[in-house]
Amino acid sequence: MATSDVSQTAEAWNFKVVFGGVAALGLIFQVGHFAEHAFQFGVWLLGDWSDICGRDTPWMSPWAMDLVQQIGLVVAPSGDAVRRTMLGMEVLHLIGNGIFLTALVCLYVCLPSKWVRWALYIETFHLYEHIMLTTSAFFVGKAIGMSTLFGAAGVIGSRDFAVGFRVTWHFAMNLLPMPFAMLGIMEYERMRNALVKAGPADRFRGLRLVSGRLRQGEGPGAN
Repeated sequence: MATSDVSQTAEAWNFKVVFGGVAALGLIFQVGHFAEHAFQFGVWLLGDWSDICGRDTPWMSPWAMDLVQQIGLVVAPSGDAVRRTMLGMEVLHLIGNGIFLTALVCLYVCLPSKWVRWALYIETFHLYEHIMLTTSAFFVGKAIGMSTLFGAAGVIGSRDFAVGFRVTWHFAMNLLPMPFAMLGIMEYERMRNALVKAGPADRFRGLRLVSGRLRQGEGPGAN
């Protein structure tokens, strides 16, 4: 192998290591992010039985509420407490979903699987929802998006309904991409294990086909 080829291979490997590291950190973050939404959804379902808060208030962990207040002071220093809280919450959720989308982009660079691509589609749509919510909160003074029934959830139903609809929406949207990303990782691991067990000739052939198979979603035994 020529020196230039070795250098290019090393650069490509370093490139993927960086992207893989970003993907891993982002996915770990998403596990915690999803746990927050899952607990929030559970608290809303239990309502007064939880002795935490009623269904008219979306639960948030103390550290998340502290971040909301800190972000609110930065983005709306002259606003009242209600506006700072609203904007802080929307910006925090925008940042959180931006981190998850970045992680999925990096994962797709490393594992160009159709499953990871589906996770990307879902999370891109989810991030777009948060861009809508944040932008409308800044310029209209009200979060307008699908999760708020375009600002009409409080008109259509009670406060409990409006909170429950948004809590359920974002719980589902944070859950949906994760199994797809997991399937992509599991598919890659199956292919990698198959290549490790293969002979030298089959391994060389497998390395040439693995990228295409990941894109098509085929298993290691496909022809």
